This record gives sequence, C-alpha cells and structure tokens, in this order.
Amino acid sequence: MKQTIKSKNIKSMLKKEFKQLFRDKKMRTVLIVPPIMMLIVFAYAVNTDVNEVRIAVLDEDKTSESREFTGRFSNSTYFNLYASIDSPAQAVKMLDRGEVDFYMQIKKNFSRNVKKGITAEVQVIVDGSDSSRANVIMSYINTASMNYIREHLKDRVKIVLLARNSRGILMPGVIEPEQRIFFNQDLKSKNFFLPGIIGLLITLTTIMLTSMSIVKEKEAGTIEQINVSPLHPFEYIIGKMAPFALTAFGHICIISTLSISWFEVPFKGSFLFLLACGIIYILSTLAIGLFISTISKTQQQAMLSSFLFFLPAILFSGFIFPIYSMPESIQLITYLIPLRYFMEILRGIFLKGVGITVLWDDILIMLIIGVSLLYLSVKRYHKRAE
Repeated sequence: MKQTIKSKNIKSMLKKEFKQLFRDKKMRTVLIVPPIMMLIVFAYAVNTDVNEVRIAVLDEDKTSESREFTGRFSNSTYFNLYASIDSPAQAVKMLDRGEVDFYMQIKKNFSRNVKKGITAEVQVIVDGSDSSRANVIMSYINTASMNYIREHLKDRVKIVLLARNSRGILMPGVIEPEQRIFFNQDLKSKNFFLPGIIGLLITLTTIMLTSMSIVKEKEAGTIEQINVSPLHPFEYIIGKMAPFALTAFGHICIISTLSISWFEVPFKGSFLFLLACGIIYILSTLAIGLFISTISKTQQQAMLSSFLFFLPAILFSGFIFPIYSMPESIQLITYLIPLRYFMEILRGIFLKGVGITVLWDDILIMLIIGVSLLYLSVKRYHKRAE
C-alpha cells in the first residue's frame, strides 16, 4: 500500500526529535558552546596581517639622508627597528635565529648618490621561510623605498620647473596617483576570513550531526520500528533535519551578530537576505549529511565520511586559497562544493553589500545541489527501508 505524507505524522516526528535533541545536556552543550568558541579562536588565530616586521639595519653611510631613509621604516606602523648592527655576520645570525624578518644594509656614498640623482645602493635580505609573509614584506619595502624616492624627485622636479618657468618654458606637471581601496579599506584579514567562518561552522555542525542521527537509530535498532511504521520516508527525513536546521539558523544569527558587534567586521548588505541565503545553504549541508548517513553503517563511519568531505571543502571553497590560483582540474571540482558558493555570498553581502542581482547564480546552483542531494537521500533511504 502506498504511503501518503501527512502533516500529523510530521508534527509528531518533529516533537519527538526536538525532545530527544534538547533533552540531552551534552548535546545542548555541543550545539551552543563549540560554534562560539570556534568563532573566537578563528577570529584571533586566523590572521594573515603582516605587522611589526622586525628589521636589523647596518648603516655604512651614517648621514642625514641615510637616517632619513631608515626613518621611513622605523616610523611606519608596519616596521619595528629591532637592532642597529655593525656587520653582515651579525645580521645572518639574527636571521638564522628568527630574531628579525629582514636585514637592510645601506652602502657607503648613499647620500652622495642620492644628491647626484644616480643609483644609491641598499641591500635587503628577507627571511623567505614563509613565502606569503616574505612577499608582503617585500611589497612594504618597495613602497617605503618608492615613497622616499618620490619625495626626493619632487624636490628636484620643483627646482627644474621653477628654473624653466623663470625662462618662460612651459613644463608638464607631476603625476600623483590617488589610490582608493573598496570593500575592505583597512586591508584587515579578519574582515575577509570571519564571514567565511560562518560557512565553515554551519558546514561542520550540520553535516556531522545529520550524518550521525540516522546511523544512531540503526545502531540502537529503532530504525526497524520506524521502517515498519506508517511513517513516510519524507516525514522521517523532515523530522530528522528540522532540529539541526533550526540550530544552524540560530548559529548564523549568533555568529553574524558577534562578528559585526564584537569583532567589528563591516556589514554592508541586507541581514534578511543573508538569512535567506543561509536557509538555502543549510538545506544543502543537511542533504549532504543525510546522504552520508544513508551510506554509513556506524557512527564512526559517518564521522569519518563527514571529515573526508569537510576538509576538502575548506581547501576548495576559497576560504584560504583563491580558487583562480588552483589548477584547472581542481577548479572543476570546486563547482560541486556548496561551500564555494556560500563563501562568495557571505563575502559579497558582508563586504560589498551586493544582493540577489549579483549573487543569483550562486544561490541557484546551491539550491540545485541541495534539492538534488535531498531527493537522492530520500530515495536511497526509501529503498533501504523497503
């Protein structure tokens, strides 16, 4: 006899699951405490900002110009003049011990060459053990050096212009680029990472809890009673998913609020639109967890399968590494991961304030993945129940 979906059965299943979920003190703690703790840990630990760069300086010229050049670094918020040294050998020892991030040697005749407008030699040796940090430090060094050169060029150009204008010769003006940064004006890494952490935490909690919920019924032997009951598979799935969906929705609200109020992450979009996108993403992750539960026989298998999905999802979602820098074969894999699309949605809403007109394709693909996996999971559970 064909089963029909009844609202009465769904209500009974929801009542039973909510009671079972919140009756367990340990489960209540797991649902509330870890997400907040993970947010705090991630917020303070995941920081790629390069500040307080330690410098060792060997000034062989010892003139006002060389001291002015060194001051470009020591007076900056990015650099910390750690030591003034007397020999290159001393700098090598500091680099070996990790005491300084780079060593700068200002050659003799630096002042004379600067005044003449010819090349003034400065040697810089950077600790490249951390390549990403070394690249940022090199960009800082280039910027500080170019600022020094530009100031001296301005003075020389002004002298030339005044001399030419006094003779009635028109000269073009000096080009001064005006730089502006959109979306993350302070260039703080936490503004980039914290919105993505919302996606990570939702992914972890929903997939892991959902994947183990049905397997737990299998191990307890109660799944057989459910299979022979008049409960439709869809009613059972809805009852299992609803408590975790509600919990994940609460996590989005709490983590977003903490990110904005406590960690001062800029939020330029619509909070209601964020919640709507969050519901679609929760559907996707719950469907993934449900599918894992249908192919797992024990809770250990379900947990291992969840981690096997979660770890690649972090790497391929663009949370840490930009997708465009990955090999093309890996980029194709990222299209199958819902977290990739939710990352773009989160950062777009938080930092850019964009809406559905820009993010509609990410939302649509995320919805298709969620609905497809949910359909396959229900079908698979239905077959196993038969």
